[in-house]
Amino acid sequence: MASSVLEQVLPHVVVESPRRTLPATDRVAVVASFGPDSRVSLSLSWMVHRLEEQGYSVVVVRASDDPAPLDWSRGPANDAIVLRKPNIGYDFGSWATGLAMFPEIAAKQYVLITNDSLVGPFASLEPMIADFEGSYYDVWGGTWTAQYMQHLQSFLLGFRGGVLLDPALQYFWRHLPEQPTKFDIIDKYELGLSRLLYGEGFVSGAWFDYEQVVHYSQNPTISGWRGLLDLGFPFVKRELVTNPALVPDGGQLPGVVEEMYGVDPRDWV
Repeated sequence: MASSVLEQVLPHVVVESPRRTLPATDRVAVVASFGPDSRVSLSLSWMVHRLEEQGYSVVVVRASDDPAPLDWSRGPANDAIVLRKPNIGYDFGSWATGLAMFPEIAAKQYVLITNDSLVGPFASLEPMIADFEGSYYDVWGGTWTAQYMQHLQSFLLGFRGGVLLDPALQYFWRHLPEQPTKFDIIDKYELGLSRLLYGEGFVSGAWFDYEQVVHYSQNPTISGWRGLLDLGFPFVKRELVTNPALVPDGGQLPGVVEEMYGVDPRDWV
């Protein structure tokens, strides 16, 4: 049997930051990041800063072939724990690494996992955190989609009330098998998690439903980017910034973000 992602990764994880232990808090966020070098984007810097503003202790799990210490100089200061890992398992492997290195996270009242596929946040995360913490969901997501199947999109998920202690979720995160293709990653990790939540009877829901911005088969963060911004979602997907031709109105995205928030998202990648 092929080894799991954690079996390959954990022997090589390095704690890079001065901070090495989590404080006594009920609010933790694990942020998955990838970069070819040590440069930290404005998006990652502001994500960590905005989460800390809302009382979250942040663990950044960085996958990179560059061993140089991360350069946070472009953005605001933060107090995050930084883990460095091999680029194995993609974002789910990074989240699993954070949860394995700090097993006490599973019992926390509010746990967020996110990644740097988002450009932003361009504003305070207070509305997002209020929606997450005020919901009745066991597992919350930033957006809900019907693409492939109805599921929570994995770039922003929240787990409430210590639900990560559930044996099925513990097994899922500890035994992620390495996947050979992007479709396999989506099927086994992102869709697999939603199938598990449904099968185990967890209550799940999202801050924004796809029906608010797109048709049934469309990706709300791609085809519905403008609608999500109008609804108060303070992010756009990085792939839209780097490849605006993905959607007919993609070329308008920088101007829309600048008009709403006074920044050029192309500077945040």
